[in-house]
Amino acid sequence: MNKPLLKISILVVFTIVIYCQNIVSQTQKYFTTITDDDILADFSCVGARRVSFYADKYNYNYNNSGITRFLSTSDKYRSNIIAPDKVWGNARVLYKIDHGDWIPVYDGDTKAEKVSAGKIIYTDYEEGMPVKLERIIEKNGRGIDVTYRLQTMMKYPVTVGCFEIPFPIASPPGEGYDPTFRRYDHDHIYEQTFIRHQYIAGDASYLYFARRSGEPPYLLVMTREGTRLEYSEGSSVFIHSFTDGDEDERDRRIKNTSLTLSPAGENGSVVEYGFRYVWINSYDEMREVLYRNGLFDIRVVPGMTLPQDLKAKFSLHTKSEIDSIIAEFPDETELIYDGKTEPDHHIYNVKFNRLGENMLTVYFDGGRKAYLEFFSTEPLETLIKKRSAFITGKQQHRDSAEWYNGLYSVWDMEHRVLRGPDNTDGYDHFYGFVLAGDDPALCKAPFIAAKNVYLPDDNEIRSVEYYIENFVWGGLQRTDRELPNPYGIYSVPNWYVARDDFLFAGIRNNNLNRMNICRPYDYPHIIMLYYNMFRLAEYYPGKVKYLDAEGYLERAFQTAKAFFTYPYNIYPWADTYKWGIMNEVVILSLIDDLESHGRVEDASWLRNEWEKKVKYFVYDDKYPYHSEYCTGETAFTSSYDLAKYGTLNPMKADTNLWYDINLKKWYSHPDVRQEDSRLFMESQFRANLAHRGCIIPTYYNLGSTSRMYYTSRMGGRGILDYGFMFADKPWDWLQWGYASYLGSFALMNTGTTDSNYGYWYPGKENDGAIGWTFNPGKGQTRFSHGKYRYVPHGVQPYDGEADLGNCAAVRMAETILTDDPLFGWFCYGGKLEEDSSSFFIIPRDGIRSRFSVITEKRRIGIEFSRDGFLKENIITVDRSLSTIRFKAENRTGNMHNAHMEIITFPGNRVEVWQDRVKIRPLKTSGTKTLYELDITGNTHNIEILYTSN
Repeated sequence: MNKPLLKISILVVFTIVIYCQNIVSQTQKYFTTITDDDILADFSCVGARRVSFYADKYNYNYNNSGITRFLSTSDKYRSNIIAPDKVWGNARVLYKIDHGDWIPVYDGDTKAEKVSAGKIIYTDYEEGMPVKLERIIEKNGRGIDVTYRLQTMMKYPVTVGCFEIPFPIASPPGEGYDPTFRRYDHDHIYEQTFIRHQYIAGDASYLYFARRSGEPPYLLVMTREGTRLEYSEGSSVFIHSFTDGDEDERDRRIKNTSLTLSPAGENGSVVEYGFRYVWINSYDEMREVLYRNGLFDIRVVPGMTLPQDLKAKFSLHTKSEIDSIIAEFPDETELIYDGKTEPDHHIYNVKFNRLGENMLTVYFDGGRKAYLEFFSTEPLETLIKKRSAFITGKQQHRDSAEWYNGLYSVWDMEHRVLRGPDNTDGYDHFYGFVLAGDDPALCKAPFIAAKNVYLPDDNEIRSVEYYIENFVWGGLQRTDRELPNPYGIYSVPNWYVARDDFLFAGIRNNNLNRMNICRPYDYPHIIMLYYNMFRLAEYYPGKVKYLDAEGYLERAFQTAKAFFTYPYNIYPWADTYKWGIMNEVVILSLIDDLESHGRVEDASWLRNEWEKKVKYFVYDDKYPYHSEYCTGETAFTSSYDLAKYGTLNPMKADTNLWYDINLKKWYSHPDVRQEDSRLFMESQFRANLAHRGCIIPTYYNLGSTSRMYYTSRMGGRGILDYGFMFADKPWDWLQWGYASYLGSFALMNTGTTDSNYGYWYPGKENDGAIGWTFNPGKGQTRFSHGKYRYVPHGVQPYDGEADLGNCAAVRMAETILTDDPLFGWFCYGGKLEEDSSSFFIIPRDGIRSRFSVITEKRRIGIEFSRDGFLKENIITVDRSLSTIRFKAENRTGNMHNAHMEIITFPGNRVEVWQDRVKIRPLKTSGTKTLYELDITGNTHNIEILYTSN
């Protein structure tokens, strides 16, 4: 046979083989179905796609026999939680005999048997195989039980190095915003796809899955007795993960284990593992089901990232017998048992004196184990000050000969070096935005400016003004004299390339005839920067040199006007009105200050644009939780504020309010009601909470979005505020919201001499740095186009967008006294002591400018515009909650006026006394009353008398 004909023959044979494999790999017609009033489950039986006899753990494939559809019959959307063409109830098992290779269990001839109407057994075994794997799936009440039974079939022992259970879920189709709603079915995304949360904690492990809209039911997957989870990767969880382990200590917070089975017929030759799947209708029910099934319903206050100067309380709600709790570092951990409250809530106090990760191991039921992963940080005020000083001291380029003079760029903790446009580490061409543009670069200065409003530092203020004068004005941002489009902000990759037609053509192949000032995400960072510089100039005119207060206020307004104008007009896909955008909530404060400074027309213009956005979110999009991606957590950074505005402020009906260029339609709202905004508030919270680990007790999950990074805080701020403003029962909201505030502080790399200045990347050079996101497992994380770096269980070495979370932290920082029904009187962000007549609180929230008392029937919030509560001094609250006394601190030492705002429910009465002199209110608006304090000394005694209706 000649060579061409031979090649064609081989190609034909290869094609036929592949075709046959593909036919086998397709999910075949269900061979049976289990259904009743609670669940519907379809089962398939089909051979494996490919079988490997080799040791290489990457050369394997799963058998396609298992559950192909699983849903709750009460689900109005009939959503199948299982990914298309995938199955649940499968397993990957690697074993070896003596010193042989790791071999996968043979699954090329799976046999399926319907034992009864509600029981299916899959068997992977034939004569001559060393092990047999059975998968038993059985109906159980509102869910199903899945049992994996592995046994040896020959006369020698077997070591099991991997026992992996995959849970592939229905997920969104991909990335990319869809302005015309033609690429993606948005109803499908939020009604038919799911988010997974997991507690990998030995014998107490569980997973739960929430629809992206947050509407119930939720699926809870619990381990049954004898089944421990120790590791997760991708869509899989591992009962044994020895073959997936490595030598990195951080990657083995829970040890990677193997299992030895005895020869066939002997004791120990069989092992069973199991899971229970149950559909749940609420988070409260989920907690109760965990308790009823012998697992742990765990609550923690104030969170699992815990500053060293604060204590935490946690409750273990379980039927199990707790034998002991052992600290990872017992000599540096204070753990006290407070006793048991009914039913079966075990309450503990804990304080950590060792920085970094601190694990508590819970021993229960005579040999079972669970794990609580905490993270200990320096005090919050230390963290906030260190971060601001680190950025200004180590992350600013100062070279007047370079175009990026004044830029705050990305710090590389691994190499202890400042990256930048001439030291990219692979962030080149389009990806240069990471170093000099967009969210990673532009989020730093707004945080510094906001921090300095409350904790001013002359060097930091000068650094920010240097940035504005040399990098922003006339570079990043077009000046007021650059026509057309004054005040426009240049976008990706940086302003230098975006302003140069030749350089810009080198990274783009379309829209080169349009000015690259279209990215709406970049504008609110600069609005926030200018707005807080305006506040600084008002409060501390001697510290601000570049512009005066009016100058900064003008720039803030004009940048906000550009935000609502240029992106949508230049690139219609940039839907400013349709996306929740980081830091845009500052526009509401800007509107208030424009009005108070007599700029009523400008304030009215901005308010009108904001209300367009409120109406769109409330009325014009069923699921307005997308942005530049088809789904994500970005929207929750402002969806609550939009809902809150519409709930508290009447808006007018309208006709043809604005025209959608993409959809070619006018938006009109003939009937606008405040209660509609309130309903939207509830629906956006359902989606927000679906993205969070609401009941997952690890420091990198509790309160955080699906991964711990900047959006965790930005969406968490609304949760915390809702606990004060709207929640009838505020305690869950305070727990979730404050945990989200504290959680991302674990991304910071700080420490003392004893701890070598940091847990993640030690060394004094990194003291005050922060990581972009957190990787809870092992594996690769992408940092730049085509470039990966191995980061097992830890934070990325670059800060990137992390300071967006710090921008939110300045808005969130607060000390809160509350009467929790489980923990009793507790103080979030403060040290609490009490006696028979009063509570004594020392605020340690990081800013010391906000304090609230929140109970079911009483709410009062106190907020300083500048200055704040005297450091390490007591706030005294009498037990009737009618009198609050404290010392106000003069943080600059000069004479000035400071505003103090008090928020209460309507109808409540408040009196304020300064140094025994009653102060008249300056302004009252709704639930807010503004007072002006005359600050003449270093401290002043303040007394607030509060009477509720």
